[in-house]
Amino acid sequence: MSSDNRNVLVVFGATGVQGGSVSKAILSDPDISRQFKVRAITRDPSKPAALALAQQGAEVVKASLDKKKDVYAALQGAYAVYLVTNMEAFDYAAETRQAKLVADVAKELDIKHLIWSSLPHVSQITGGKLTSVVHWDGKAVVDDYIRSLAIPHTIINIGVYTPFIVDFFLAPLSTDPPAFSLSLPEPANINTVLPVVDAAADVGKFVKGILLCPEETIGKRLDIAEGYYTVKEIVETLNKLGRSVGFQTVPKETFKAALASRGLPEFFQEDLCQVLQYIEEYGYFHNGTVEEAREIASEPLISLEEAFRSKLELVNLDDK
Repeated sequence: MSSDNRNVLVVFGATGVQGGSVSKAILSDPDISRQFKVRAITRDPSKPAALALAQQGAEVVKASLDKKKDVYAALQGAYAVYLVTNMEAFDYAAETRQAKLVADVAKELDIKHLIWSSLPHVSQITGGKLTSVVHWDGKAVVDDYIRSLAIPHTIINIGVYTPFIVDFFLAPLSTDPPAFSLSLPEPANINTVLPVVDAAADVGKFVKGILLCPEETIGKRLDIAEGYYTVKEIVETLNKLGRSVGFQTVPKETFKAALASRGLPEFFQEDLCQVLQYIEEYGYFHNGTVEEAREIASEPLISLEEAFRSKLELVNLDDK
């Protein structure tokens, strides 16, 4: 417990999408903020997002996930930990190593609740058919490691971020008036089902519920999304918001070329293609369901239409 008698919740990636959502959800809720003190972990406490968290009442701590002494200091005296690793660095072996280090320290310091943000184990689920989804598998291998340590834990798998659909799958067409195509590689198609969530707004709502109901959530894997939508429904929603959007299934190499034009490395191009193949053939959460997590979420969730509206207000699709 901290000196002010609140349980300390350590939030890794506190200035990122998930960690930021968790931090803000706790700090902005008068009831739960009386129970939990946020210790926001960041690599750069001077960045504006970190300073904003400090102004809201968080204890902002600089730490590297590659240094045990930093992790040990970050977790000292804590009750719970929200752990997410940074996939944007494209170093998935490092993500696995870092997550295992936090798990080791959590075990050593007797953390009462470790909430680990993971993803499905694609190579295992597909029986070795799809082996290039390294940014998912690199997280998933940590699940069994955490279980082996017998740490009180909850594993969460988070659906597709709504902004990701706009950023990675929409492309402008050479038309007047402007129109856009939502393109996915074969075998994904108009009926492919995606679990979607506005992660920045809603992940924290789920985590609040998890923290407040440990007897219901410890030892479980929870699949997190606002809802399931077909690609057709996603396209219809974008059109409803005033964008002229069509859909096309494209050859894998065409899809990869579009990603390459945005500067994404080849291994991630293949990774994302196999993610979409996996979703079409096995389902994003495989045999999972979002209903249990939705019941635990502490507040109403942002709908697909609301999330797209917010995203489209921030970007100019004509510049894509």
